[in-house]
Amino acid sequence: MMNDYLVRLVCLCLTAFFVVHLAAGALVRWITPRGARALRRVRPRLAARTTLLMRWSPAALGLLVVAVLCVPSYLRFEPGETGEEIGPACLLGAGLALAVWAAAIVRGLRQVVRSRRYIRDGKSRRRPLVALAGILRTRLLISPVVVDALTAEQLDAALRHERAHGAARDNLKRLLLAFTPGLLPGLNGLAAVERHWARFTEWAADDDAVRGDPDRALALASALVRVARLGSAAVPLASSLLDGEDLSERVDRLLRPAAPESRRVRGDALAAGVAAGIAALACLALRPATLESAHYLLEHLVR
Repeated sequence: MMNDYLVRLVCLCLTAFFVVHLAAGALVRWITPRGARALRRVRPRLAARTTLLMRWSPAALGLLVVAVLCVPSYLRFEPGETGEEIGPACLLGAGLALAVWAAAIVRGLRQVVRSRRYIRDGKSRRRPLVALAGILRTRLLISPVVVDALTAEQLDAALRHERAHGAARDNLKRLLLAFTPGLLPGLNGLAAVERHWARFTEWAADDDAVRGDPDRALALASALVRVARLGSAAVPLASSLLDGEDLSERVDRLLRPAAPESRRVRGDALAAGVAAGIAALACLALRPATLESAHYLLEHLVR
């Protein structure tokens, strides 16, 4: 009987996660184009953090609902001995949740294997490449053809760009994104959010590399163009100099930077909003009436 009790709990948690994750993911997918346009007016580092939170929010919200509402309400109100059977809809939701997580794990492991194989085989020295690889112990990958093609100023600007990626732990974020579940099995659905994150991350690294210096900005823009003409390669889970598809826009930003006043937007409001939302959800979940309502919904979900 205890096994049946726990099996129902597991199935309910998986199904609840899938429903919340899918609904939140659909909402994020809908607001992404509008949000990305608005984020172009703030500092790139803040824009990158915001898009990263957007990408993680569906899975985080699903896990939060399971931990704060589903498990406590089930353990408090569900009797231990009942002949209640799990309905086909609940079984389907649980299966889809498992498939979503399995697909994310496979995607992440595949990228890890590809990255390690690329570095181990020495392909980085045979193809034009400037990238920062590794998660905990990063290493700079730069091919001889790139060193020969760039001037000392351009090479210094490119290395500053990669060091900015290292300081921001961008490779770790790429790894976590690789293991973040998509909306449906075999369908990410939120790839646009990841592309915007990659774009804002490159902009932030560009800004950190030049630090408002026009000469450094010119050197970095020239380095981007020269490496692009060489046909730079990309490494999975690594921060490449030419990551993303907006080379012309990056060069334009470097050569014609926006006024500093347009970027003086701090992340305090964003952090405060996230903290307030989590606190409000926690306070709401502590109420017995909330748990009872959650259990009522679970009763309909299990059938």
